[in-house]
Amino acid sequence: MTGEWIYLNGRVIPLREAPVSPVDIGLLRGYAVFDLLRTANGRPFLLEEHLRRLHVSAASLGLAVPSTDAEIVAAIAELLVRNAHAEATVRFLLTGGESADGMSFDPATPTFMIMTHDLQEPPPELYERGGSLISVEHLREIPEAKTTNYLTMLRHKPRAIAQGALDLLYHHDGRILEAATASFYIVRGRDILVPERDVLYGTVGTFVLGMVREPYRIVEGDVTLDDAYGADEAFLTSTTRGVVPITRLDDRVIGGGVVGPVTAELMERFREALAAH
Repeated sequence: MTGEWIYLNGRVIPLREAPVSPVDIGLLRGYAVFDLLRTANGRPFLLEEHLRRLHVSAASLGLAVPSTDAEIVAAIAELLVRNAHAEATVRFLLTGGESADGMSFDPATPTFMIMTHDLQEPPPELYERGGSLISVEHLREIPEAKTTNYLTMLRHKPRAIAQGALDLLYHHDGRILEAATASFYIVRGRDILVPERDVLYGTVGTFVLGMVREPYRIVEGDVTLDDAYGADEAFLTSTTRGVVPITRLDDRVIGGGVVGPVTAELMERFREALAAH
């Protein structure tokens, strides 16, 4: 459930009173970026990393976040108190603002909001049995930016639901990129293979890999679909799901269809980090 209070252009106001212009270029043309973090023990988790990515995404579209990081931190704290979630997700949304002609925007007058929602975590069975993915040929237009353009994901969502898939796996020219809503990695022996080009920086993925550079070897570069089909293990990382084992890709079983030891260790380390936050 979305919280009853939001932060909009410098003020915390009731959600029901939030004015959203019908000529906002984020609505008219989808010219917008966002980011999403979660709380752990009631406090924002990886906040600095998410703010850094928000600024990178904004710059990619010629936008600038109009609030200072200190103002954003204060706004999040107020929203978490007012909305009283047990645990929450915190969503930043930045658009180009109102557009007189629907084709241009003024970088000096963006629309910026912060919303909180109840944290929705996957069922425990997903981590015990693993999930499946469907591969889809797709390269996001501005991979380094977390834009609000989820057309491909939404268009394929009915098929994913029908096949019981957790997410889509994007690939382009034979290279694996990322899942529609997560980062994707494979394990080969004691190597963790990381798609390096044309992907969004993953906050949780980077955090998790940073904890296990020893004894594992992190190998950044091109990863192919054949690499994934033949992997010993595969996993996703995302803000709301943490580390998720993937045991099936398309019609192929990965790693014998069971959660592998490397993924199991990463899941446990991430849970410990959340608990200790």
